[in-house]
Amino acid sequence: MRSKGGFKTLAVMFFVLLISGCGGGGGDSSPSGTSVPTNVRGVAGHGEATISWDTVTGATSYNIYFDNTTPVKLSTGDKITGATNPKTISGLTNGTTYYFVVTAVGPNGESAASSEVSALPTPNPPPPVPTNVTATAGPGEATILWSASTGATSYNIYYSTLSGVTKMTGTKVAGATNPKAVTGLIRGTPYYFVVTALNSDNVESLESSPASAIPNPPNPSYSQSDLTGIWTIRVILSGTSPGWYGVTADVNGSGSVSTSSPVGTTTTTFGLLSITTGTGVSAGVVADTGNATFYGKMSTSKNLIVGTSTLPDGTVALHVFVKRVPGVTFSGTDLANNTIAYQKINRGTSNDWGRGIGTINGAGQMTLTTVDSSAGFASPPSPVAISVDSTTGIVAIPGESLFSGVMTPDKKIIVGTSTDATGIYSLRFIQMRGQTYTQADLAGVYYAFAMNCNSTSSSWGRGTWNTDIAGNVHVANILESDGNTIPPPDFTQIIDAQGNVTGGDMLSFGKDLLVGNGDFIDGSYIQIKVQ
Repeated sequence: MRSKGGFKTLAVMFFVLLISGCGGGGGDSSPSGTSVPTNVRGVAGHGEATISWDTVTGATSYNIYFDNTTPVKLSTGDKITGATNPKTISGLTNGTTYYFVVTAVGPNGESAASSEVSALPTPNPPPPVPTNVTATAGPGEATILWSASTGATSYNIYYSTLSGVTKMTGTKVAGATNPKAVTGLIRGTPYYFVVTALNSDNVESLESSPASAIPNPPNPSYSQSDLTGIWTIRVILSGTSPGWYGVTADVNGSGSVSTSSPVGTTTTTFGLLSITTGTGVSAGVVADTGNATFYGKMSTSKNLIVGTSTLPDGTVALHVFVKRVPGVTFSGTDLANNTIAYQKINRGTSNDWGRGIGTINGAGQMTLTTVDSSAGFASPPSPVAISVDSTTGIVAIPGESLFSGVMTPDKKIIVGTSTDATGIYSLRFIQMRGQTYTQADLAGVYYAFAMNCNSTSSSWGRGTWNTDIAGNVHVANILESDGNTIPPPDFTQIIDAQGNVTGGDMLSFGKDLLVGNGDFIDGSYIQIKVQ
């Protein structure tokens, strides 16, 4: 038996051995014998974090464990094996804090986890706000231009008809090139635009200062002087005393009218013409003190006035004024080699309508190639010669002695009246075509003037048509000579590339006049809309 002293000696020796066999790395190694990585760092980026650490002697590879909760557990954290040093971990959520630990792997296995580090991924800063933003009006569009932003890889445009447009309230045009034409806008309506810049991470800047534009043709500023000058007037009459008449009217600065060169079935007198001045929607409205029922609207070109009135005997009248612009001369070449749209309305012994598409050739022969009418006729009439006076713009059809027309100063529209051998009185529109139209060309606010006639009554009507870029029409401010003030329900009109509109309308070359006709009970109507 060993003595008590012997047992004490053995106990001391066992304790010494136990101490020397535990934590042999001085606290820097795990039970596997592989040292724990130290000096672990985390640097955040856009949707990512880069982790680095000091090299561990003897390590053959490293693992990273991470989570968005702390502490990170090796059993539940996301693991990246064989991580290089440094290691960028992507696919992280900006604004969320992530926690990371690193382990080293050596011949004896994986070390314990390192001290924990954190990183908060954040977006890269956006580019500078675009500057020097401008908006230039075009036909149904506006072109936006701006100075480039350093670091920007793309741009967005936001626009609205309301001032103070923002990214939240505006219509977005993504990936806009510089300059950018924003199309499909309503002509005559103010639009407001802002531009933002985006970097390669799609981080967007704040909005630029706004720019504004009014797509062409803008609402002009009307004044009394716009009435001054010589106007050729053609009027179709329906009702008690059907017929037509025409005069040349010389309007002075005060609106007083002197007339000459009367033609047609009657004569007319004028009092004092006046116009609503300014640039608002109601500007350009024309009144006549000599006929309180007269109400007209001047076109944006200021070369046309369309209006309606009632004569003392109850006859209703539809008026078209065409201005004679000093210095503008006409010739046969203005007629030649044109495609045309043709529309007419008849009054008197017939109340039908007709329309068609055709051409005027180089010799001045007008031919309708397709026709339609209230009677359903589809056979084009024979070609006729047509000519224009070089000074006045008065248009004649030699085969029709009682036709009297006038060409507009832009040489794109002919307005004419006539009487045939059977006592039919006609108002005709001949419009030059030859360009491509889009749905946006139809958009805007129009003043509409109509003449309706059937076997028992005749009336005129007027109102405003507001057409949006999709062709949706809202009619308002209705007044008819029979007292009706109820507008029709909203409807939709679509225009084709040639300018033909559903419902029978045809858009002018200048895109500020729509002429249409069609059936009215057992009669017909013609409607002229001026923008």
